[in-house]
Amino acid sequence: MEAALTPAAGPSPSRPLDPAVVAGAMRAATAAVAAAGTPAAALDAAIAALEERLQPCFVAALVCEHDRLWLVGSHGYAAIPDGLRLDTGVVGRAVRSRRTQYVPDLAADPDYVEVAKGVASELAVPLELDGDVVGVLNVETVAPLPRAAAKLARPLAAALAPVLAELRSRRALDLSALSRLCVRLSSLRDAREIAEIGAAALTRILPVETTQVLLRAETGELVALAGGRAARDAPELLAPELVRLLRDELEQSAVVGALDLERRAAGAARTVVVLPLRANGEELGLLVGTSRRPGALGREQREVAAVLAAQMAASLDAALALDRERRSALTDPLTALLNRRGFEATLEQGLALAHAERLPLSVAVLDFDDFKEVNDRAGHEFGDALLREVGHVLRRVVPDGAGAGRLGGDEFVVMLPGVDAESARTVVERVRGLLVGGLDEAGFPLRVSAGVSTYPFDGGVGTELVRAADQALYEAKAQGKNCVVAFRDLVRAAGAHGAPPAMRDRRGGALDSGALVEAIEAAAAIWREHGVARVLERLSKSLTFVVGATGCNVSRVVGARLVDVVAHALRDVPLSADSSYLIDEFPLTKAVLESLQARSISFLDDDLDRSEAFVLRELEMSCALLLPLAIHGRAWGLVELYDMRLRRYTPEQQALAEFLVTAAAARLEALGDDATAPRRLPLYRVPDAPEERRRGLT
Repeated sequence: MEAALTPAAGPSPSRPLDPAVVAGAMRAATAAVAAAGTPAAALDAAIAALEERLQPCFVAALVCEHDRLWLVGSHGYAAIPDGLRLDTGVVGRAVRSRRTQYVPDLAADPDYVEVAKGVASELAVPLELDGDVVGVLNVETVAPLPRAAAKLARPLAAALAPVLAELRSRRALDLSALSRLCVRLSSLRDAREIAEIGAAALTRILPVETTQVLLRAETGELVALAGGRAARDAPELLAPELVRLLRDELEQSAVVGALDLERRAAGAARTVVVLPLRANGEELGLLVGTSRRPGALGREQREVAAVLAAQMAASLDAALALDRERRSALTDPLTALLNRRGFEATLEQGLALAHAERLPLSVAVLDFDDFKEVNDRAGHEFGDALLREVGHVLRRVVPDGAGAGRLGGDEFVVMLPGVDAESARTVVERVRGLLVGGLDEAGFPLRVSAGVSTYPFDGGVGTELVRAADQALYEAKAQGKNCVVAFRDLVRAAGAHGAPPAMRDRRGGALDSGALVEAIEAAAAIWREHGVARVLERLSKSLTFVVGATGCNVSRVVGARLVDVVAHALRDVPLSADSSYLIDEFPLTKAVLESLQARSISFLDDDLDRSEAFVLRELEMSCALLLPLAIHGRAWGLVELYDMRLRRYTPEQQALAEFLVTAAAARLEALGDDATAPRRLPLYRVPDAPEERRRGLT
């Protein structure tokens, strides 16, 4: 089978290859495989045949092992990455899907990884043998390949599958392959990625079925960084403590050590190979391989394994040094907590995850009451010692998964992923109590005030959440200190006094008879429009003007979906009609359409559903008014009126909005709903929640 990605509109960069030419190239390559005497010669001959008849082109053959792709033959590439993950590129997609990937226009494929310049199309053919994908043949051409290329490549794929299976089973790296691997490792700066590639490469050098990479921690303990088993019946991974004992049996200067485990408690393992990872005179860790079978290592195997270990150690040393520098730049030197920059980066990552999974996230800013008096009475040296103790206690008492940082002075901040607005105060109160208790035990009796904010209710980005929590902290100080205040309570209190929620028109004053006159004039303008699109455009603009909102979106019911029709918003406001929605995924929208009753929501509402809050944050809005557009007594569409200001829609403004929507419905009825079919728009799906199905609006 094949999977094709439709090319983007526009002329091809050059004339496509003649299918007859491609067929001839595939036949010649298949014949070359059959005539060759060895697997290596067969692969070289096949690549040469393709290169001769499809030039200019680029050809690569890769074997699949340990969930990575390893290059065993190529033509045309100056350099190609080795040890590619299966989630990388078109070739990885071919292996994962077990389907030939025919891409006539690489510019339209989001998975394409550019290795050679000027390439127009790609063909990635998975090579299967006995139900196992042993590798992949990849052909990239400057002239576009014809669709028939996928079918024409099948005989060659069948001929190459046993060839690559044999090459994979030989567990040998030639000089060029070893060079590519070293170049690949030296280009990486992620310690885990280096360890994973090195561990996987060891199985291609030595007769081992299980590999592990363990790093030596500052305490001297060995910590697992990467590891894997080649098959289900491969030996279990060795415990770090057992590996340490085995390492002690080798000479400290040993480069490669092989031990017999026949009489030891090591599961199914019979032989273990230990390669110390040394850089700059220091042993960073160990590369370990185990096998069920006994056997001595040849000189060439030992030398190649030693080169691999040396390159891994050098790359790991550079990666770990870079990681230390990064952590140092993000860490407060006095308390060992995150500094402001580090916390902001951690918070942004946490918010991205919270948004993707539709989960809440709370932020607490904590400040020590009357800390200045401590410095004045006991001196700054004593104050610094106290702050160091605060860092020690905070690291111990914050919940798992939380991030703690120091903003400056005696002001600290804690990120609490997954903690909602209702639970935030309780969790922070507990953290505050444990912090105070820990300081008392250490001989530093202090009291703590805290302010709390929660995403998505109190802010959409990190700076907004920290600012909101800081405002709540000031209120805690004003209330007598030594307590926790939630920003949500401040918003509710302000709403109860009528300050933020008071609805204002676009001039900032209270609604008066002038607004009604404007609504009547707008209704007349709606009636003069011809065509569904023109009526709805006039409606959205009129609603935004008369009610004084930020923007308006109008959608039409089409079967089980709502399809966006028009949108109008103030300049530079990110509100656009470019999606369709499944009505059942949005219970609030469904309720409005079924009941034909308008519904208003705002961040000032005590009962605002979390999922509704997520949607408002996604649109960068603070309140919304949902109005059904009914024709002949049935829901024809939905009108959504949004505002960025923190407020509520008053009954008077809702009445004006309903008046204009009713006028538009009457005009559509008079026009007889001549509507042209709605645009075919991409479907927006609510992200799956890990615990419950989230609810929201469109």
